[in-house]
Amino acid sequence: MVEAIMADWLVEHAEKHLSDPTRYANSIAHWLRFFKAERQAGRLTGAPTVADVKKALVERFITLRQSEGASAHTISRDIAALRQPLNWAWKEERIESAPFVPNIKGKPEGKTLVYSPQQVAALLDAARSEPDREHVALLAMIALSTHGRLEAILELTTDQIQDNLIYFNAPGRAQTKKRRSIVPIAPTLAPWLADLPEGKVIQWKKPKRNATTGRIEYQMLPAGSVKKSFEKCLLAAGISAVDTDDQGEPIWLTPRKRLGETKPRPKLIGLGSPNTLRHTCSTEMHRRGVPEAQIDTAAGHSGDGTNKKHYRHLRPDYLEDFIAGVESFWAEVGRHTNAHLRSHSDPKIISIGSAKASRSTKKS
Repeated sequence: MVEAIMADWLVEHAEKHLSDPTRYANSIAHWLRFFKAERQAGRLTGAPTVADVKKALVERFITLRQSEGASAHTISRDIAALRQPLNWAWKEERIESAPFVPNIKGKPEGKTLVYSPQQVAALLDAARSEPDREHVALLAMIALSTHGRLEAILELTTDQIQDNLIYFNAPGRAQTKKRRSIVPIAPTLAPWLADLPEGKVIQWKKPKRNATTGRIEYQMLPAGSVKKSFEKCLLAAGISAVDTDDQGEPIWLTPRKRLGETKPRPKLIGLGSPNTLRHTCSTEMHRRGVPEAQIDTAAGHSGDGTNKKHYRHLRPDYLEDFIAGVESFWAEVGRHTNAHLRSHSDPKIISIGSAKASRSTKKS
């Protein structure tokens, strides 16, 4: 029964592994309403089975949702709420095969969102404003300085940082189609990686109140995910928009009496995700004229021969233009904030430039 598969998928998979299971629950509710209408019209004789999922059925659902004013993107997500449970049930060997579920025709392609240098500055400022969000700043610094994949950064350990290089593919880990590259450490990033404690690079400070002193203390823990923290930083940075329902109407939240609010407020959602940092890095490197081959190599897309692939990082000029582009980007971010500079964020750290200037002054 399709409805039973949807229910199992929502509980056993979506709620555990998807970032926003509520949206899929809403989409499934539309399907249940549609199935009821199909039964009333006599097109279904009972609860739908996997065999009932055919092209004509899906097309009638699309027509219904279009008549209700749902957007193409919303309908596409609704269809995914049917396709994904069926594919999941097949992979879990609960059904012998999963039927083909067509998507809505003419679905508009989503634009790849990127952050401007000013937005990156606001994001870093927001991340560094709260101790339990500081790990988002470090993750953003690494992502924007290396073009690294999010999962590779979250899994990165200190022993993968050697000789001014970041080896995103851990020792003993087999390379996959989503290749993990070796990238030089840009000068602006280097101070942030200089004295990390052993273990995972991205660790967050979990706040806990000391029962004796009443003070807030922090426990360092490896960050398995940064979605929630990243969303908080986006909202704090003003990189947000008003959330809407399936009909495109703004969603309003009830007033928070403890904050003295008397009127409803719109629900805000952050624009983009941690993966937007990777898109931003690519866009900024292209904008600065970095050779395509170097951008692809940093991203892990290069498919050169074995010798080049294994030994090119030993050349002194390896990704030289890419690193220059990264530093140019950080210089532009620097027009709006100093949060990317550790010498400004940590008084115990001084910049290399300041140290050289100090030595020169003493000699003179």
